[in-house]
Amino acid sequence: MGIRSIVVTGIGGQGQITIGTILGQALLRKGYNVRVGEVHGLSQRGGSVVVFVKYGKGVPSSIVTAGEADALIGLEMIESLRRVPLVSRDGLLIVNEFFLPPPASKPLSRKDVEDALKSIGTKTVFINANELALKAGSQIASNIVMVGALVGSGKVDLTLEDVSNVLSERFKGKTLEINMNALRMGYEYVTSQGGL
Repeated sequence: MGIRSIVVTGIGGQGQITIGTILGQALLRKGYNVRVGEVHGLSQRGGSVVVFVKYGKGVPSSIVTAGEADALIGLEMIESLRRVPLVSRDGLLIVNEFFLPPPASKPLSRKDVEDALKSIGTKTVFINANELALKAGSQIASNIVMVGALVGSGKVDLTLEDVSNVLSERFKGKTLEINMNALRMGYEYVTSQGGL
């Protein structure tokens, strides 16, 4: 097996770093060499944040270069579009339908961004992770919905059980219950799409 790469992007406060940590821990337990790195925007909340997860055998760095990522998890639509050049031609975009244009820029419409993502030619799955997370018990769990979607896509060498084991050690009580529901909902949404 070669090296595989995943990019997680969004704005500060959406849980990208938590996604990177959960994926990294689950992949380490499966015996992979794993590197996780992150780049923060100018502010902790609301700024651009991207997390790189690379794994395989002999991974020298966490940095994902242009055209290298096997999958991109986008927690916000504009940030997803911004990071598309990192995804390989046969990669997969999993994009949360959450849209938050920057306040000081010429506004793009949600449709502009959606059309741009569709025109790239890379397979794209749009998922309303915020809505699924609410159904799971809390919108805060939208990042875990996206982890479930990634696992369901087959673009990461993890099972639901692998991730559930990490969640069980990281969270307790009601928070664990919500995250387990969110994980399952993301997984089921993507597997119901077929053909990924």
